[in-house]
Amino acid sequence: MTIEHVKNLLSSLCHFSEVDITHTFSFNGIRILKLRCLTINSQQIFELTYPDRDVVDSYSDLAEAAKVITNLISKDTHTPA
Repeated sequence: MTIEHVKNLLSSLCHFSEVDITHTFSFNGIRILKLRCLTINSQQIFELTYPDRDVVDSYSDLAEAAKVITNLISKDTHTPA
């Protein structure tokens, strides 16, 4: 998935911010990331949850969030078996 595809995904999630949509990224059946777009005080916040570590990171910048997601999914999908 290219960074442009991830940016489009993030934009789409935020477009429907009045609905609680969670997008889950999985690799080999294992959830590696859950993603939500929240609107707080008219600002879009990207909430990234790492289920394996029970860690939540928040980003207000779409490009930064897209970069983090792209790096994560690229790393997981290109790991040798």
